[in-house]
Amino acid sequence: MKRCLFLLILTVLMVPFFAFSEEKTIVGEVIDISCYAVAGAKGMDHKACAIECLKVGEPAGILEESTGKIYLVITEDHKTRPQDKVLPYVAQTVEVKGNVSERSGISVIDIKEIKEAKMEKTPMKEKSMEGKTMEEQGSGY
Repeated sequence: MKRCLFLLILTVLMVPFFAFSEEKTIVGEVIDISCYAVAGAKGMDHKACAIECLKVGEPAGILEESTGKIYLVITEDHKTRPQDKVLPYVAQTVEVKGNVSERSGISVIDIKEIKEAKMEKTPMKEKSMEGKTMEEQGSGY
């Protein structure tokens, strides 16, 4: 009963968001908001739990990489479960494009496009036992 009341209130609060939304691109991790809010749970160690939470209806979110801001995933059509849009990407860093709205401290996004974010890989220098890189030590040959 409490869950239904919560979802009803959340839906009513969301209606005014759509009049003031802007299209935006966000890069961040797909999380289940409940476990993140209660325990800070995220990442690959939490993936299995997050999938189960989203499957039973817990709210999905995008934890923005650059700001730490959370965007609640919603749908404007009220026919698609918001969780279904992000379920294949749980615990991954994604790039999402969609309509973003904010009011009273709540940020929401209706995702129009989602894809895995391209991560820039910086080659790591190999360290030896002494803490010097192989390049700093020289090859010795």
